[in-house]
Amino acid sequence: MSIIAINSVEEFNTQVLGCEGLAIVDFSAEWCTPCTVMRPEVEKVAENLAGKVTFFSLDAENKDLREVLLTQEIEGIPSLVFYKGGKQLDRLAGYKKADVLEKLIREVIK
Repeated sequence: MSIIAINSVEEFNTQVLGCEGLAIVDFSAEWCTPCTVMRPEVEKVAENLAGKVTFFSLDAENKDLREVLLTQEIEGIPSLVFYKGGKQLDRLAGYKKADVLEKLIREVIK
């Protein structure tokens, strides 16, 4: 699977913040229509960029992950947040098509 689900604060801290390369977290929720429409777009980009970027998903409705939402200042979903070496590089909010999303990610990879 090209997108890794984050299910605890500890997983976020070790897998996302501990990722040496570029990590992108998709903050979303099942009830969010833009999130469910965007999910296949994110999956497509994750497949295209496999080996260059590690993709994660985080359910914004999971109460066990509320601390992550607060510390990362997630104010709306869908949000894609880019991390490298434990530091936040950039973020995208709202629906994006796969080609637009991939182009923006490739600019960050440069």
